[in-house]
Amino acid sequence: MSDTNVNKKHFISSGEDDKLETDASILASKKFKKESEDIVDPNESKEESSQVEGSTQWRLKIKNVPKFASTKMIKELLNKHSCGDVRIKKSHEWDFCYAFFKTQEQQLQAIDKLKNVNFKNRTLVINIENITEQDRQSLFNQRHEQRKKNLFDPNGEIQRSPEELLADQITPLHKLSYEDQLKHKEDLIKKSLSKFRHKIKELYKDRSLYKPTWAIEKSDSNLPCILHPTISSPILEGYRNKCEFTIGKNFNGEIRIGFLLGSFKDGINTVIEPDKSLNVSELAKKIVKAMQDYVVKSPYDVYDNKNRKGTWRMLTVRTQISDDVMIIIQIHPQELTEKEVVQEKIALTEYFETFAREANFNLTSLLLQIYDGVNNGIADDKPFDCISGTQFIFENMMDCRFRISPRAFFQTNTLAAQVLYEKCCEYIKDLFISKKESVTLIDMCCGTGTIGIALSKNLGEKIDKVIGIELCEEAVEDAKFNVTLNGINNSEYILGPVEKNLKTLYSYKQANAGTVVAIVDPPRAGVHKNVIKALRECKAIDYFLYVSCDCNLAAQNFIDLCRPTTNNFPGTPFKPVRAVGVDLFPHAKQVELLIEFHRDKDYPTKNVLKSDS
Repeated sequence: MSDTNVNKKHFISSGEDDKLETDASILASKKFKKESEDIVDPNESKEESSQVEGSTQWRLKIKNVPKFASTKMIKELLNKHSCGDVRIKKSHEWDFCYAFFKTQEQQLQAIDKLKNVNFKNRTLVINIENITEQDRQSLFNQRHEQRKKNLFDPNGEIQRSPEELLADQITPLHKLSYEDQLKHKEDLIKKSLSKFRHKIKELYKDRSLYKPTWAIEKSDSNLPCILHPTISSPILEGYRNKCEFTIGKNFNGEIRIGFLLGSFKDGINTVIEPDKSLNVSELAKKIVKAMQDYVVKSPYDVYDNKNRKGTWRMLTVRTQISDDVMIIIQIHPQELTEKEVVQEKIALTEYFETFAREANFNLTSLLLQIYDGVNNGIADDKPFDCISGTQFIFENMMDCRFRISPRAFFQTNTLAAQVLYEKCCEYIKDLFISKKESVTLIDMCCGTGTIGIALSKNLGEKIDKVIGIELCEEAVEDAKFNVTLNGINNSEYILGPVEKNLKTLYSYKQANAGTVVAIVDPPRAGVHKNVIKALRECKAIDYFLYVSCDCNLAAQNFIDLCRPTTNNFPGTPFKPVRAVGVDLFPHAKQVELLIEFHRDKDYPTKNVLKSDS
């Protein structure tokens, strides 16, 4: 490692979720992983890569920052001091952060404006730590060489087959029987819930007026609520209705379409075909093979993330139970003329329409996205060109039909998602079956409206109104279309982050208790704490269903829902009543967890406020 890089630190943020190209860092040595943190990752995120001017990233390291400070808090501080458009990168374990600027001029102005600035009684210390293209390439080469050492024996032979390595990466539980997989996932849920219970117990230990029995009293299970046995998926193989594939090359330099064996940030640019991947459908595998044959014969090369040359980048395939199929092809424009792009569109259309007829499947949507950014993945800010069929596909679930746009989220295992939503329906039915009045359902992070529409249609008159909140504009448009498609006339959808649309909750703040039920199926990390605060303050909500795809990451939401009332968390807390795991991801580690929370009616409503520490 060069001397110029010794003092550089870099944090690699984790992305969400829907891709199968998961990090296989377990194959890399811990020593090398620690050393490589000293240089920037060549595979930058979208936001960070947009802060590049030429071949240099203009970066400041801001020291003496409180560990509890969030990226939002720091960004607000820099905005207050007129530092311009800036991206912040911060871990809760750091007492520093990184600020990325679009230009060197902006960076230098920020240094001047942040001189002697205090933040939470600390004087900030500013260092310039720019990133050059040479740094990026150096890191990739070092990681690549280390990966080779881990993957190959001294004679240059691969220690395990690529298919075995890929299986361990995308379906890490594949060696276990399915019964053992469910036990493993249930054990993970128990461990997470036990930690949640212990944390609440700690928060109440200095409270003399009230201590919740579910957290304080001894329990053989050490769980905060009833945990029902994990429900299995109705389908164990080929269940993913959406897969994103990289177009690249294998160990031998041959063009392949499939999954990266590891991650690019670990020096990996090797692609393995999904032929033996348990969770990829047979139709998706056929489409991958067809696209691979096309690219092999193409005059254009595959995209290389290291040198940023080449055209063919990604293939996304959505195969629904409805038999609708969407294919998204992503290319880098490079030096292609407009005429060459048009010719390629015509050729792709003819090729895949012919292939669909021969393979006997319904090619509903064939889309092309042109993207010249550096990161992997579908670009949020680039349009899709529909070159065959329609811009949308449809899926069937719980006697409902849903339109899905290219960027919209839809559960990747439709049959298991139906089991999950039926369980949500059962829980709400149990709550209100004896009550005469109907309720309003607030569906937070509603996506294409699946939960709200399915519950409204299946619970009938028990649901008076559905209000959905969603960040993705395409998904909101899908949701509005879907309510009409399914004959639902009691729904309203709001575009924007949940935390910025809390008026939806506050408008019900003083409504009669028990007249509103909320449900949330958020991204992996959960919802913003302001959403939890709004839920606590909304007196109309006595019942709340939380669907989590990562109970460890969502644990802070559970804690904030149930913690004692304070100045920072006003409102009567909730308590967990019952929970159940639903396996939407056979052979993978993830499991969906549904928790039912009730308002804690035993909690004293007077003289309980205490300042937050």
